[in-house]
Amino acid sequence: MAINDIERRLMAKIWWRIVPLISAGLLLNLLDRTNIAFAGLQMNAALKLSNSAFGLVAGVFAVGVLLFGLPSTLLLERLGARRWIGTTLLAWGLFSGATAFARNLPELLLLRLLLGVAEAGFVPGIILYFSYWFPSAYRGRVLGAFIFMQPVALILGSPVCGALVAHGLLGLAGWQFMFIAEALPTLLLSLAVYRLLPAQPAEARWIFPSESQWLQARLESERQADPPNEVGGAIRRVLRRPRVWLMAGVYLAIVTSGTGLIFFLPLIIRSMAFSIMQTGLVAPLPWVAGALAMPLWGLWADRMEDREIVVAVTTALLALGLLLTAMLLPSRWAIAPFTVAVVGLCGFLPTFWTVPYRILTGGIAAAGIGFINVIGNSGNFFGPYLLGWLTDATGGYSGGLVGMAAFAALGTILVLAQRRISRNSEIQRAAAAQRG
Repeated sequence: MAINDIERRLMAKIWWRIVPLISAGLLLNLLDRTNIAFAGLQMNAALKLSNSAFGLVAGVFAVGVLLFGLPSTLLLERLGARRWIGTTLLAWGLFSGATAFARNLPELLLLRLLLGVAEAGFVPGIILYFSYWFPSAYRGRVLGAFIFMQPVALILGSPVCGALVAHGLLGLAGWQFMFIAEALPTLLLSLAVYRLLPAQPAEARWIFPSESQWLQARLESERQADPPNEVGGAIRRVLRRPRVWLMAGVYLAIVTSGTGLIFFLPLIIRSMAFSIMQTGLVAPLPWVAGALAMPLWGLWADRMEDREIVVAVTTALLALGLLLTAMLLPSRWAIAPFTVAVVGLCGFLPTFWTVPYRILTGGIAAAGIGFINVIGNSGNFFGPYLLGWLTDATGGYSGGLVGMAAFAALGTILVLAQRRISRNSEIQRAAAAQRG
């Protein structure tokens, strides 16, 4: 059989055997970390939480992720994918379900922190796991499908969360019943992973010897072509590059703004005089628009040499949408600019990462991208807390949204500053080439 036939058949086989199971895990991962946004519709009053306390509860999850992301990924390498990913699903399912029985703010904070610890290694571990199965030419498609899962999870999860919160069961309040009901699929998926997910291609009985030989040879050739680099030196070189700091600032600003939006979205929609059930039905609408626009953002970025402009448009839309929403609240017409903000947010991720991959090459690429990711993801903690604090301080969600719009505007300024530095560097290189 020809190499092309082996490659085509094997990649299709791996996709259908591996990706659906992992995608289900990612969907539940996103649902279990964000369903507290809908719980807040009842939980905040039941446990007497202020907006800033609720924001702290939502954001402390990120502390666990930041502290345990690397150790969790290393454990996946040591223990194998089936055992570690299955254990991760089991642990976060238990912590998510246990949130239903929290009685006060300290207990909520502890459970959300533990949820972050449990989920910390899932996404980076899955990215590592895919490197065992897919050559580099295929990983962009797989990771693109992963990015697309975020709006899909929010589209599917919002009406379910709204319905569960609106209708308690078994003597439980709606928010308590929601945590338990949505933890059960995660626990069941952990059993499926233990049984069905092979740790390495060598363990997969559905791969033929000729396919296994081709895959091992392809992956080994890529590893040899990209030898390991000295980590400490790469990090020092990264820290001396202003453009890396600027891109880290952009990512931090937009993650802060976007995460605040995600966790407070149901509460803000509820303030427009919607019922809890109606909130669950209205909340997915901005994400539908965002999901539909994502491929268009990608096409535009691919056709533009100046990709910073595309990124700046996404961040400017986020800032403008949040600002107009703040001006229109509590009118239901505020849904329209809110949708504009979500369209900008959904366009940001797939376009933003094209810029670091272009300006960082060679031995410092991995260190630079890792640095940007760590700095930016701290916004997952700051965003919800700051939006809640600003809401309490100003007496309404409008004040909080203005603050989030300011972060998005800062992201726009920083990405344009990075563009200017890049253009100046190109001019200097061209002038030097002419002199030479």
